[in-house]
Order: sequence, then structure tokens, then C-alpha cells
Amino acid sequence: MQCYEDVKLMKLLPEIIRSLYDQDVLAEDTILHWLRKGTNPKGRQTFVKALEPFVNWLEEAEEEE
Repeated sequence: MQCYEDVKLMKLLPEIIRSLYDQDVLAEDTILHWLRKGTNPKGRQTFVKALEPFVNWLEEAEEEE
């Protein structure tokens, strides 16, 4: 993933993912798959940490339904 090598992009990643989710471009299942299995090990830890607040929100919203 290109964002692993661009710190500015990595900082924007949660906002980008959230926007794509809000516009129904990315499904919750896709985001969770990326988080759990689909990321390159090279930057996985950074990716997971960057998306942690958004994923927590997704999981809480799912529990409320």
C-alpha cells in the first residue's frame, strides 16, 4: 500500500476510509478484512493503529443494531 511510505497519506487514511464508507463505496466487511488479513505486513501495525478509532466505531454501531 502506497500510504505506508507516505506519512501524510497515512494520517489521512482514516478520513479517506470513513468517507468511502459513508458514500457506500467501501463495505464494513471489506474494511474489517483489510484490518485483519488483507494488509501488507510491512506497514500493518501502522495501518491498524490509524484505523483503530474508526473500526471501534464500526463494531460499536454493529452491536447496537
